[in-house]
Amino acid sequence: MIDKSELGKRIKKIREEKHLTLKNIEAAAGISATHISEIERGKTSPTLGALIRISKALGTDPSYFIEEEELGEVCLVTLENRIQESLENGAGTIERLTSSIPGGRLQACVVTLGAGKTHRGEPHTHHGNEAALVLTGRVLFKVGGEEFELAEGDAITYEATEPHAYSNASAHDKASMLWVCTERGMN
Repeated sequence: MIDKSELGKRIKKIREEKHLTLKNIEAAAGISATHISEIERGKTSPTLGALIRISKALGTDPSYFIEEEELGEVCLVTLENRIQESLENGAGTIERLTSSIPGGRLQACVVTLGAGKTHRGEPHTHHGNEAALVLTGRVLFKVGGEEFELAEGDAITYEATEPHAYSNASAHDKASMLWVCTERGMN
């Protein structure tokens, strides 16, 4: 967690980059200019509600102000620097293709499932949208009570608020897909 001094510096930096005055933020966020000034100078910390209102007034995601590392506007993930993680129960791997940018909501991964393996056998829901492109093999998606078997080159897009799950449709071959989601967190 960053300290109140760093938090204040980030708020002031964004406000000045957008050529906004304390009075502009006061009008948009409903927080006094005096209080915003105290926050920017590291004299006080905003409540979570105040931070959200200030973030909206600045057009910035609140997470930008509380993440440990100040994130760049562009984030490059090279082949050598990709992070690969094992899925639960040895189902396969996830290779991360995206990293964070301020307010970033897009996440992309290459998901590889072992023969006959299931990553999400039980349907789950969350906010956002998901899309997948099958790169190799066959993947069975369950979305909103329907089943869709995708082969190499097939793609699917759905609202993640619908119950969804996926698994490798083959008992003999691996399957891989490019998976994209509009919310942070893993599929």
